[in-house]
Amino acid sequence: MTPGCRRGRRLAWGHALGSPEPELGCSFEEDASRWSRGEASVMRLEYPHFLSLLSPECIESKSKAALPEQLQGSQVVVEQLQDQVQLQQKKLKMDGLRQTQSLECVLERQHLAVEMLLQEGQALKAQVSFRTPFYLPYKLGHGLILSSSVYLQLRQYKAVTQEQERERSLQVEWDQHMWEQLNQAESYAHVLESSLDLYKKKYQAALGRVGELESWMQHLEKEAGGKATGHAEKHMLLEDLQSKGQAEDNLAQFKGEQHSAQERGQAVQLTCQHKAIIQELQIQLAASRTKLLQQKEALAGLRREFASYKLTHSCSATRSRNQLTSQEILRQKLWQQAKEHWALVEDLKLELAREAKRNSNTVTDLARLELAVQSLCQEAVAERKQQQRELAALQHQVCQAQALLGQSRRLCAQKERAIQKRDRLLRRAWASHSVFQERARAHSLNATSREAKHGSWCAGAPVLQQRRPKSPEQWWPAGQALGQEEAAMKGPQEQLVGGDPELQRLGKVGLPLEALHGRERRAEAGLGQTSFLGGGGPAAAAAAATTSARGLLRELIEELSWSKWQPLQAASMLELEMFQRQLQEEWSVQGLQACMMEQKAENCSLQEQLTKQTAALRLARWSFRQAWLQLQQQAAKIDSLQISLEASRVSQHCLHQESELVVADVRQWVKEQKQVNEELGHKLRVQIKQIAQLTGERDLLRELVERLQQDNQRLKNEASEKRIVCERIKALHNSDLEPHTVLQQLWQILPW
Repeated sequence: MTPGCRRGRRLAWGHALGSPEPELGCSFEEDASRWSRGEASVMRLEYPHFLSLLSPECIESKSKAALPEQLQGSQVVVEQLQDQVQLQQKKLKMDGLRQTQSLECVLERQHLAVEMLLQEGQALKAQVSFRTPFYLPYKLGHGLILSSSVYLQLRQYKAVTQEQERERSLQVEWDQHMWEQLNQAESYAHVLESSLDLYKKKYQAALGRVGELESWMQHLEKEAGGKATGHAEKHMLLEDLQSKGQAEDNLAQFKGEQHSAQERGQAVQLTCQHKAIIQELQIQLAASRTKLLQQKEALAGLRREFASYKLTHSCSATRSRNQLTSQEILRQKLWQQAKEHWALVEDLKLELAREAKRNSNTVTDLARLELAVQSLCQEAVAERKQQQRELAALQHQVCQAQALLGQSRRLCAQKERAIQKRDRLLRRAWASHSVFQERARAHSLNATSREAKHGSWCAGAPVLQQRRPKSPEQWWPAGQALGQEEAAMKGPQEQLVGGDPELQRLGKVGLPLEALHGRERRAEAGLGQTSFLGGGGPAAAAAAATTSARGLLRELIEELSWSKWQPLQAASMLELEMFQRQLQEEWSVQGLQACMMEQKAENCSLQEQLTKQTAALRLARWSFRQAWLQLQQQAAKIDSLQISLEASRVSQHCLHQESELVVADVRQWVKEQKQVNEELGHKLRVQIKQIAQLTGERDLLRELVERLQQDNQRLKNEASEKRIVCERIKALHNSDLEPHTVLQQLWQILPW
């Protein structure tokens, strides 16, 4: 039963009892305990007040006046109860249909969800079995997330089923509670009917006694009036008696009569108070009667409502049984599917553990790879720095080599220009040398002829000496002739020495003899080095030429050594110097050519070194690129391993969260169980308190009944005593005794 139905039931019960609308937390037991406490408070009134209010005239008049109002109020209450019962029946029908439909929908959704989860689990298992281990952590994480979602959905379905079972148990408890309340209301109605019958009997007895007491009071009032007149007469008699000497006795009697009159006045006041109390009790009795009627109507309404509830829910019991059986079947299916899922989850957990081990191994491998990568990076950085340093050194060397090459090229160009210039000079020198040789031959011919002449002169010298004149005058023409001859010989010498301006220019341009000898030695050393380096070619030809030139020079020197005449020696010396100059120039040209060859060889070697260095640099760059690619591949592997590690961490975090959720659910369930136990304990304590209160009220009612019985007995005794006194007074009043004796007997009869 829904909380709305319970609230409607409590509202109907509150309206039926005439009480205001209870709060949502109130129950039927609290209403019943409240009503019982009100009745107990009403029943705790003293019985004399109840008797004083039980006058038949007041009851009849008030009941006649309030009867139409009570009928109208009861009709309105009955109509309201009927409307509420119809509304509650409609609500119950709608709620039952809605609950059955919702249960069917929920069960269908649960069945579909379980089938889908089974399919997903099978697909996940197939994917897990067919996937590679590298992508397995991600899939395992996805599978764990799916299993966690499955577990959450199962928990939600379990919570829904538990909630439905809780509502069903609450509905069953509410039905049992309603049955118990109905039984309690019936028993309480029986008790009220019996107590009402008892109160009616007591009321009738009290009415009879009240009538008797009223007649007795009227009789006593009449007797009091008669006694007042008698007292007046007696007062006159007492005055007479006082005059006769009996004033003291009459005064005592008068005081006693006055005291009795005061007591009678007090009794009249008590009767007035009792009348007021009787009126109040009559009003309360009328209210209790209206409440009793309302309770009877409410009880009848509850009976009708319970009968209609039985009729409306007679067929829902079978449906509920069918639903319970279907729920049990579905619960068993869900339990089996949950077992399968848990087995799958356990398998996934084992796979996850294995993957965790693999991940730990991969983490260690990753750490080693990271260390290796770091070492490789450091080595690559060091190698790169070294290669950069080597490249800088090579570039510096290349720059130096290029500078040297440019310098050597400039020197070669200068030397080529100098060689070209010297070639021109050499060609000119060879031309002048050929001219000089021709002139030397001519001079040598002239010299030979002159030597021959000189020989002839020497041979003719003694003849001439003999022919020499003895006087100076004879010597003079001979001296002139000798002077002429000498002058003739000086002329060819001068012509030989300075006749050729080209030779003079060569002598001016040429270097000294020591410098030429030094150049000759350097040229010989250079030729030896070139011969040592090259071992043939033009250097060998130059060496052969030098040796031949040296041989010619030696021959010329020998020829000059054998020359006798100074002009011939001077000419040969000039020729020797010229030849030496030519040789030195040839040697210098050959040295320059050797230097050029050396520079070319050095340039070739430098170019080869440069090509080798560029090739080594290209190889170093290629190796650096390969190392960089390997480093990038290692970084990609590290990233993939980090991604797998993050996925495994995420899966572990999900598992940890799931375990925390399970622990939180268990704790929440324990807390809920504790709260339910506390609520049950509180309800039990409240019920124990109510039972103790009811037992206390029962004891109070018993004490009240005993007290009322004692009061009734006391009143009966007092009434019997007063009846006896009244009979005695009547007997004395009807007797013909003297007043003095009558007063004495009255003084003895009346209680003081």
